[in-house]
Amino acid sequence: MEDFYQILDVLDYPKEKVIATIIGVKGSAYKKEGSSMLFFSDGTQKGMLTAGCLEEDLALKVREVFKKQEAIILQYDMYMEDDLDWGQGAGCNGTIDILIEPVTEQLTEDLLMVKELLSQHKPVIALKKLDDLGEYVFIEEDGEPFGNWSGPLPTIEFTSKSGSITRDGSPVFQQTFYPKPRLIIFGAGPDARPLVSLAAEIGFSVVVCDWRETFCQKEHFPSAAKILQGFPIDLIQQISFSPYDFVVIMTHQFKRDQELLKRILNKNIRYLGVLGPRERTRRLLNSEDIPRGIFSPMGVAIGAKGPVEIAVSVMAQMIEVWRKPLHERIELLWTIPD
Repeated sequence: MEDFYQILDVLDYPKEKVIATIIGVKGSAYKKEGSSMLFFSDGTQKGMLTAGCLEEDLALKVREVFKKQEAIILQYDMYMEDDLDWGQGAGCNGTIDILIEPVTEQLTEDLLMVKELLSQHKPVIALKKLDDLGEYVFIEEDGEPFGNWSGPLPTIEFTSKSGSITRDGSPVFQQTFYPKPRLIIFGAGPDARPLVSLAAEIGFSVVVCDWRETFCQKEHFPSAAKILQGFPIDLIQQISFSPYDFVVIMTHQFKRDQELLKRILNKNIRYLGVLGPRERTRRLLNSEDIPRGIFSPMGVAIGAKGPVEIAVSVMAQMIEVWRKPLHERIELLWTIPD
């Protein structure tokens, strides 16, 4: 889902690294501001910035950054359809500005701190100076800013959109990192397997919950981050829900679904989906009215048939919900004083 999560997972690899980040896009582009890619000194790469249009050329430019250990900004003109500019002829109808930075020891430590904060469900803002490359700061809601920054911090708004801004007359790149979305699935039947697999591939951290030991096994869900066995009341007590959680109820047992729905209904989560027709959900709630926050039937209406197609429709809906500006769902607006 986000290249940044992949990058955080390989920060401790014992090789020199350089990180490339899209900081500006004009026109159309495969990925937008904030997309990142990691280059290792041995030629290994993690993540992508385009559909393969400029990565080869970028790998050549990165060698200079490895050599000098100094950050640079490159601009790629993707409008050209021939090979007269930088040899690719992409014709993608846009320009892309890319910041390339050496991953220093301090930056590694700071990024590991960001990883820890995200694991605690705390969003983090990153600011990078564009007129004094190499200076950056990370800011989270309740803690002290950390990084390599000289001078006062600018006043900023918490926002889901990454991009270049001007503060105090200087250009700054601002990016907000949100905790990795977690999908909690109640129900470990065979139809849950493609949903777990697809969600993990997209980038969700997946938790599978069920009281049936035969179903709820790691061998059935190898891509799940966690497997929890227990009855609804025990499972709910084991989970600390957050606004970054997506929950699906699909045990196929009416009483269990009803108990789960009752206990989860008022949790502060991002998404709550219930498998089955809308009429069944009304009976689960003992009400003709289904609260707005419940997706029932869950999934995008694409005429899906079978577990795999249903998984595709459900994940499409979850991606749509995830991509909506976060402040439309939860109040996490805050500012950093001068």
